[in-house]
Amino acid sequence: MALVLQHFVFWRGSPAVTKGLGPDAWPDLILNGLALFSAVWLGLELWVLGRAGRRSALRAPDDDEIYRFGKAVAGIALIVLYGILLPLTGFALTTAVFIAVWCVYGGVRKPLVVLPVSLIGTWVLLWVFMGISLMPLSRGRGVFDQFSIWLLKTLGIY
Repeated sequence: MALVLQHFVFWRGSPAVTKGLGPDAWPDLILNGLALFSAVWLGLELWVLGRAGRRSALRAPDDDEIYRFGKAVAGIALIVLYGILLPLTGFALTTAVFIAVWCVYGGVRKPLVVLPVSLIGTWVLLWVFMGISLMPLSRGRGVFDQFSIWLLKTLGIY
């Protein structure tokens, strides 16, 4: 169903890219990949259930923890703050700080885990969006713009 419905969701009126992959290719690639891997996962789950001779209970397992609305609202506030700071401080710096804060907020408090996850995650996102798909992301303003240009040149993206 996900393979069919996407053709009704996205407008196909953008001009065709004749050389390489353009920004228009990424939504299709992501949706098709998501649909494919979801179908494979569902198939594996059904195969395992069939081999075990059991039927699905068709209900979610009970959670041990109580849902914390305050924590959810704070998480949404962090995402909104990320969106506000992005044009000011640039994608690279804002994303690295956001990933680190999100890890700590989620319970990962070891600096030897948080720092590499934040830096490697930001590096991968920079390469995927700016290096491979050539999407222009915010570099920030003033000194943040200069830092972003230096970082992108150092990483070989510019």
